[in-house]
Amino acid sequence: MKTPVVLAHGMLGLAQTFIQGLKLGDYFNGIPDWIHDNGCEVITPQVEGIGTNETRAESLKRQINKATNLPVHIIAHSQGGLDSRHMITHLGMAEKVRTLTTIATPHRGSPIADWAISKTQKIGIFKVLEWSPMDTQAFKDLRTSECSVFNRKTPNLDAVKYFSITGEPVKEEMLTPLRILHDIVFEHEGPNDGLVSSKSAKWGEKTTNWPADHAQQIGWFNKPSFDWRDGWGEILNQLKKMDS
Repeated sequence: MKTPVVLAHGMLGLAQTFIQGLKLGDYFNGIPDWIHDNGCEVITPQVEGIGTNETRAESLKRQINKATNLPVHIIAHSQGGLDSRHMITHLGMAEKVRTLTTIATPHRGSPIADWAISKTQKIGIFKVLEWSPMDTQAFKDLRTSECSVFNRKTPNLDAVKYFSITGEPVKEEMLTPLRILHDIVFEHEGPNDGLVSSKSAKWGEKTTNWPADHAQQIGWFNKPSFDWRDGWGEILNQLKKMDS
């Protein structure tokens, strides 16, 4: 494929909760090498692990422009999809991005963010975090209320094609901590991947559902019911057809 593929990662802090010893470089477990072996140039920007959509979008733009002068396809996981949308709509990158495929991106926010911030605010922990160097707005950006405002201000642009992936795994095959969170999300929004509901993740002109939780989507702890190579292979085939 002649168009480079950019992998935009999600919030590292959330991933580290479930994947011990994770380094930013392995966020997409084995996926960059696999895409390269399938004949595609791969760009793997490393934006702030915990940062606002705006901050991460600026870093994403800077690193994409540094890596290539060519238009790109972006495949973004979780918050990476919000970063990418902000970059395309607000930072003048519509002509640089041919497609954006989001995987389990909380386009309409996540009840987990609502629940976690509400609980920590009640017992005072969030106030302590606000006094620390941590960019706590990054967590607020994932609330359902914040994403509603974000969507009004960040429309899709005609120059870019938008696709999305949702996750609806078998609960018994999910990573154990995600099973607990799954029930919280399910109560509010129905089927989900342990962090993001299908309702929230659906975006653009075509949506595909994977039987994979939030970690399995990026190559971690896969079960026999889902091989990430199959899902990612479908994405690449779609992008290759667009390049032909």
